Amino acid sequence: MVEDKKIMEMNIADTIMERPYGFQIGKQQFYLYPISLGKTYLVSRLIDNLEMNADIIKNNPYMEALRLCQEKKETVCRLLSYHTINKKEDLFNTSIINNRCTFFKKSLSNEEMAQLLVMVLTEDNVGKFIKHLGIDRERQELAKISKIKDKKGNSITFGGKSVFGSLILPACEKLNMTPQQIVWDISYSFLQMLMADAITSVYLTDEEKKEARIPN
Repeated sequence: MVEDKKIMEMNIADTIMERPYGFQIGKQQFYLYPISLGKTYLVSRLIDNLEMNADIIKNNPYMEALRLCQEKKETVCRLLSYHTINKKEDLFNTSIINNRCTFFKKSLSNEEMAQLLVMVLTEDNVGKFIKHLGIDRERQELAKISKIKDKKGNSITFGGKSVFGSLILPACEKLNMTPQQIVWDISYSFLQMLMADAITSVYLTDEEKKEARIPN
């Protein structure tokens, strides 16, 4: 239990630092970079094309990754190519992507490729972080309080129906960054944790506290 907690805290620290994973092929050094929101959308079609078995990925990710490397090597190599490039202009450079994809196909064995693919497919730990830190319980409490406030208030909320209003715009306002910086310059996991754990204060009357069963 203590060991699991230490591992979780180390993973959270890696997310804060946006630490990439380095690996070598011959004399060349590469890095698997934390994926940004923009890159998440960029590779979404490749992920769909893999047609992964979600249950096997959850229980035995290496076995499923090895199958994908054998049956869909081109797609896997292209996915790894995107994950090892961090500059927006390079991500949209077809020549750079194609050259790296070809290099990976020639230089990596299926077993080596599968190890890298597992890291790519299992890098999103935000759900685990939220549960570990108790943010999920606070969200439930906030939802309960919001219902109580909504019953007595006269406010009506519009918008927030897409990633633009629900994530990008609030992040721009909180971080004083441009939309393009939010989309490309910070990792998606980092962004989600910033927004999930942002401090929110709600004023409650004694009557509302009683209804929400919150002790003084």
